[in-house]
Amino acid sequence: MQNKKVVESYKRNWVSFFQELTDYKDIHLMMYPQEYRLAERFEDLGNDVAMDSKQVSDYYLDETVRILEGRLGKVTKNDFVLGVKLKTESVKVDADLKENILSMFSTATDTIINLLGWEQDVSTSFFKQYEEAEDSIASIVSSVNGVRLMEDELIYINRYNFLRGLEHQVGEEIENSSVDSITNTLIDPTLPSVLKINSDQDEGYISFVVVDEFPNNMAESELFYEAQSLPFPVEVEMKVQAENKSKTKMDLNLKHQQLKESSNEQHKVGDRADSSVSASQYMIRHLQDDIKKDDVNMMNWLSVIIVNGKSKKECMYRAKLVTRHMKQIGVTCRIPLADQLQLFYKFLPGEKLDVTNRNWLQKTTQDGLAEGLFGVNADVGSRVGFFIGWIDRFNKHQDLESAIASSRYPVLFHPFLANQQVRGSKTRSPHVLISGDTGNGKSYLAKLLFIYISMLNVKCLYIDPKKELRKWVEKVMNDRIINRDYPLYIEHLKKFHFITLDAEDKNNWGALDPIVFLPPMQAKEMVQVVFSQVYDFRGKDDIHTAFLRAVTTVLEQREKGQQVGSMNIIEILQDHEESSVKKAGDFLYEVVSDSILKLCVHDGSQKSLSLDERISIIEIENLDLPEVKDSIESYTNSQLKSSAVMFALGKFCELFGSLDKTERTAEFLDEAWVITSSQQGRKVEKQMRRVGRSYNNALFFISQSTKDAIREEESGNFGVAFAFDEPTERKDVLKWMNLEPSQENEEMLEGMFQGQCLMKDYYGRTSKISIDCLFDEWYGALETIERSNVAYAEEKYL
Repeated sequence: MQNKKVVESYKRNWVSFFQELTDYKDIHLMMYPQEYRLAERFEDLGNDVAMDSKQVSDYYLDETVRILEGRLGKVTKNDFVLGVKLKTESVKVDADLKENILSMFSTATDTIINLLGWEQDVSTSFFKQYEEAEDSIASIVSSVNGVRLMEDELIYINRYNFLRGLEHQVGEEIENSSVDSITNTLIDPTLPSVLKINSDQDEGYISFVVVDEFPNNMAESELFYEAQSLPFPVEVEMKVQAENKSKTKMDLNLKHQQLKESSNEQHKVGDRADSSVSASQYMIRHLQDDIKKDDVNMMNWLSVIIVNGKSKKECMYRAKLVTRHMKQIGVTCRIPLADQLQLFYKFLPGEKLDVTNRNWLQKTTQDGLAEGLFGVNADVGSRVGFFIGWIDRFNKHQDLESAIASSRYPVLFHPFLANQQVRGSKTRSPHVLISGDTGNGKSYLAKLLFIYISMLNVKCLYIDPKKELRKWVEKVMNDRIINRDYPLYIEHLKKFHFITLDAEDKNNWGALDPIVFLPPMQAKEMVQVVFSQVYDFRGKDDIHTAFLRAVTTVLEQREKGQQVGSMNIIEILQDHEESSVKKAGDFLYEVVSDSILKLCVHDGSQKSLSLDERISIIEIENLDLPEVKDSIESYTNSQLKSSAVMFALGKFCELFGSLDKTERTAEFLDEAWVITSSQQGRKVEKQMRRVGRSYNNALFFISQSTKDAIREEESGNFGVAFAFDEPTERKDVLKWMNLEPSQENEEMLEGMFQGQCLMKDYYGRTSKISIDCLFDEWYGALETIERSNVAYAEEKYL
């Protein structure tokens, strides 16, 4: 909804769609709170869980269902159903005489039987005459991304009218669906303003709140979208019937004449015409001009917002809340006292609108219908996945907690769906970008996702340059209460395999040596990247040539089984006959000695880094990372060496994700901006991202900037993005997240709290979400800052 141009385009598309449906005359628009079937979704997610994590994942998935249903009651999502009355021509030009006579006889028979109030058995052949019309309407509906309902779904939609708000299992209702049992419910209309509904499992109350008056200008009325912001699930239904142009013209002419006479009478007695009369005359003239166009028709429609409750009191409270909420957007609603049963039957599927009953009847052009924004919601994320937060539809809140409390719409996320060719997906890349300013919550989200993904049947790796994760995990594991109350969680954390690369430990020397862990061609390229960080080869062709030849020599020795590494390249340079090359070799030797580069440059005597564990976290001791805003020219020698190590780690991540096509892998690269700060690093990063296209590999790129992702030639390499606020890059953030870089949207970013971000999913949808972890025992492992006593005191005196 933040993309005004896209919203207007959407409305224009629906105006055209309604214009095409005008010939079908009767239309039914239905938005209903479809049961989310959370337990079933998590049961399906369980198929992706690792065997060694099944017990802990089952526990937390069950806990998620319990917590969400405890807060929301029945968890629902809004679904949209469109009904169109099919019509068939009695006489077809391309049919023979006998077929046309039979068709006309059948039509006449149906008409007579209906007039007599009789019923007749409907044969299968009856429906065949509508097949062509159904194909035609299916083609039209596809223009607004509509798809056919399956037969069991259609039966459930009919059955739903008799189950509103009652306890039932959607899966069971569909499985046991039959036309005969659709109306198997007792309806009690004796109470004012509500209907009491009894099924064999439950009882409840429903109330039809009628939409009575709209503003004269229906622009941005957005009935279907606005109803979704209510704090409980509601149903919005609209029955529409197109009006014949001849009747419309006659009614307009008659109304115009009445207004003219009323205006003349007021002038005769010396009064000026009422403003309401003048406004009506203007609208009548405007409509008369519009109706002359071939594709503009008047549409009669009746709309209701349906609420339910376990008691009459709860139902009436919700109905009154609907009237107050809709009044804020200029829409007047009424709660009928004695017409509830009549409205119940009026809005059953297949029941056409009776325009002779003028009560609550609205009359607009197709433009007015399109302003309702039928089909629009704020969905984002995947349909099956772990819970990560809540959709936030509102612009302003007091704090993050109130933003979470005001949402009814959970966000699920599964990292391995993008390259599975899911219907509707607009990307094939499983990679994820998490960006934003320091302290806004990106590390919190990354750690939350890592814990979830560690439960899947995935080999996962977390690169933690700041050594944060071990500190907080150990804090949780040493907590006596968490050990006592949450043993499954503690057992899962014990599976986290921490690897600390420390250049002061001789056993770690050469752990990231490209000569040792990479294939020859990639090794040659990576060696150049590492050494280029600490030595400038530009304008020194003789030294550069000798260096490249030394690399080739060492690689050939490695191929023959000799024990060599990157340090042997330096030794060859030191033994070179040319003094300039020899000096360069001596310089590189001194640069590497007693520095963090020992991790990347050694003699091949040590094994390279090997990850046999399913869940691994790599830490780097004494890593000196520059600030994100520092230019490369300002990097200190220590920072240049640390950057070289990060490049080698990036290359290791690429290798980690491409070893086995059949194995699903995920890498979390924290402080990833360090890699993209130089041309050589961007090349490494580009190769890392390309792995995911053909392998089951997801790279979680955690950076402070979106600029790495919005390079046009590589913009498709991230399938999902989470963008926290970055004050200096708001326009870039909005562009990358498919939002208009408007002042309104920049203010939305500015107003986000710590823990809120924009999420762009596989389907190209973007929404503002509030990150939320449901489990208190997880918080310790997700923290990135230890709060002081004064910080707690600051909140104490709110």
